[in-house]
Amino acid sequence: MKSLSLVSVVTLLALATATPVRSEKPTDRTSTGGWSDAVVLESRNEGIRAVVVPSVGGRVVSYGRRDDNILWTNPNASAGTESADPGGFQCDIGPLVAGLKPHPTLWSGVYSATRRKNQVLQLKSGEDKALELEMEKEVVLDPATGDLGFVHRIKNLSDRNQAYCLWHRIACRPGGFAFVPLNKKSRFGAGWSILRETDGKLSYDGAKPESPAVRILDGVLVARTGANSTRVGVDTGTQWVAYVLGRTLFVVHFPVYSVGTYSEGGNSVTMAWDETKTEIAPHSPEARLASRKSYEFPLKWSLIDLPSEVTTYEEARALVEKIPGSPFE
Repeated sequence: MKSLSLVSVVTLLALATATPVRSEKPTDRTSTGGWSDAVVLESRNEGIRAVVVPSVGGRVVSYGRRDDNILWTNPNASAGTESADPGGFQCDIGPLVAGLKPHPTLWSGVYSATRRKNQVLQLKSGEDKALELEMEKEVVLDPATGDLGFVHRIKNLSDRNQAYCLWHRIACRPGGFAFVPLNKKSRFGAGWSILRETDGKLSYDGAKPESPAVRILDGVLVARTGANSTRVGVDTGTQWVAYVLGRTLFVVHFPVYSVGTYSEGGNSVTMAWDETKTEIAPHSPEARLASRKSYEFPLKWSLIDLPSEVTTYEEARALVEKIPGSPFE
């Protein structure tokens, strides 16, 4: 297993020879897509760019080729209207089932931002008083391919031990197909689970999950997202989850550990949707942090153009053959 460090991600994206080094300095901000405080990372070869906004939690608000954006953002957020969910991609603190206190400093507060190279952005939150944590993020764009790498790091600022997982909440535009392989040795009788609420408590049902949007095709869960608010989970051992919308295939790679404790009901990835957006969310194992100690976890994103639009479950299932190998194996 590769080291969970920025060095691993930078090596994977081959940035050492692709971009000149700059001295560390505050980033230049620009106005784009309605966001006045944006930092743009761009692959001119592939026409892929990522837009990061430090002032709303250091989140990624756009990722796509040219003017196309696979991500969903709340149209009110860029206009300055307060919103519980600005959308885009944010690394949140979990598990969801624990019912944690709101933590606005991490979720939507102002992050500092500095460039370490042309395509390497470092972000840091303030101290979140609710959870007594701070978060650092490294965002790396490969200028040759447009692949996007991340390392998210949380630090326990309290004087006591704490345990959390990292919940990588990637909000995508709705209406596509989300898919992920099932685990042949799944802890769930059905191979997957669905989130239910009973007496005000959330839990995942892996014995008899049912959803009209979900089909299991040759060991792969495929969900047609859109109406009917639903959250499903999988304890996949395969280190990827994918989402296809029209002719764009979006792949997220992340490490999975057989010995890790996955406190989001045993799931290493969850997928949720309603008529507004689709969320694909890899989860880290639970990190047990002593006072002043840190934990980090990486991701890698890729975009693949398809020759035609995907309109059926079977067409989505067939895309498994196009998924690149995991960089974390």
